[in-house]
Parts: sequence; structure tokens; C-alpha cells
Amino acid sequence: MTLKLIDDYLNKKIRDSEEYFVISFFDLRVKFNLSKEDTAVFLNLSVIRLQNIGYRVYLTNQEYDYHGEHRVVKSNELLVAIKK
Repeated sequence: MTLKLIDDYLNKKIRDSEEYFVISFFDLRVKFNLSKEDTAVFLNLSVIRLQNIGYRVYLTNQEYDYHGEHRVVKSNELLVAIKK
């Protein structure tokens, strides 16, 4: 795993849907074949970057509100990002 991988992945997610996006277990653990430890590093660095560019970030099992709905980050979702 490299910083370029994280940056490229986040940039693609933001381009696809700037307001709201999800980072899934499948993407990180299966598609990118990251270990548990690399996944934790990926998420930690992603949280920092996303918060710095104006996103509210929620991790697995955290609750949040989006468009008037109360939601919980599901177990197959590792991170939800919502533009402030």
C-alpha cells in the first residue's frame, strides 16, 4: 500500500460522488488485497485527508444523519464520508 494508492482512490471516490461516498470492506480487503493492518492505516490516513478537505467521516457502526435519515455505518462499510 502506498500514499499514491490512497490519494488516487479518494480522488476517484470524490470525482464519482463529491457529496457522499462509502469505502467498502470489499474495495480494501478484497480488491486491493490489504491486510488488516494496512486497512487500518489506509482508513486512518483517509480520515485525516477527508476531514482536512471538509468531510464529516464515520467509521463502521457509527451513527450519522444524511438527508433527514438516521443511519448506521454497516459492517461491510468501513467509512462513510459526507461533505459539510
